[in-house]
Amino acid sequence: MARPRKFEDDAARQKAHRARRKSEVVEIDRAALNALTARLERLHAAVADAAAQGDELALEARAGSVDTMLDNLVKAFECRASEGSK
Repeated sequence: MARPRKFEDDAARQKAHRARRKSEVVEIDRAALNALTARLERLHAAVADAAAQGDELALEARAGSVDTMLDNLVKAFECRASEGSK
């Protein structure tokens, strides 16, 4: 016995697929994405330069990737905030 059809036709199936995708995917302007990426790369380079000069926060935050550097910055600031609230 064949299983029952979930959609009436291909158009209904496509419409459901597009609705699912729309809830999962965010559209972004290419220029805005490129600008954000460039700013993150500048930050990454600035942190590396400051670390080379011995800056304490930069030494804590430096990393091989922008993602890891951002995680390190968050941890460093969270640590400072928790120390300040004691």
